[in-house]
Amino acid sequence: MFEKLPLPISTLVLFAGVATTVWGFIYYNDPTLNLIGIFAGIPLLLGGVTMKVVELKPVPALAVASAEVMQARAQQATEIQKQVRADITKYSYGANAHLEDALEFLGLRGPLEADLPKVKGYQEELRNGRYALVLLFDSPAVPFEQWQESHQKKMQGFFGRDVEVQLAQPQENQVELALIAQPAFPTT
Repeated sequence: MFEKLPLPISTLVLFAGVATTVWGFIYYNDPTLNLIGIFAGIPLLLGGVTMKVVELKPVPALAVASAEVMQARAQQATEIQKQVRADITKYSYGANAHLEDALEFLGLRGPLEADLPKVKGYQEELRNGRYALVLLFDSPAVPFEQWQESHQKKMQGFFGRDVEVQLAQPQENQVELALIAQPAFPTT
């Protein structure tokens, strides 16, 4: 419901809090309107500030998807790819990183809780005619070897049979995770 808003929810709550608090002060001489404004406005204002502090912004696209890629997404994208793309392209509140639960499950955590890899960008492309969602992670605290170990033990099962997972290291402290749609498996 709120994903289609032009502004993040935190901005709307903050604006409502400021407006209601100011309204309460404008009607200072009217005890009823003053109390309503102050008692509703200040909690909204504090809630908006709190949401701004814990806000996780959407991940930017690294490249604009071509019409051919958009068509492939519409025809081939798996539920996991859709879910991952939806998660990284919306505002989140209270998480340390996009895909936090998935990264923790996959064992991709550094020594501290704040050391989770961060998604820096994503792009959509075709790989061998198949739709691919490629995530670029900044991963200074989690070495590439740890990513490779997780890939061998957990990743393929975690993302499902209809997604091929590929890893690459474009630069030091960066990891490229590609989720590539697989053709439907024949049923027996």
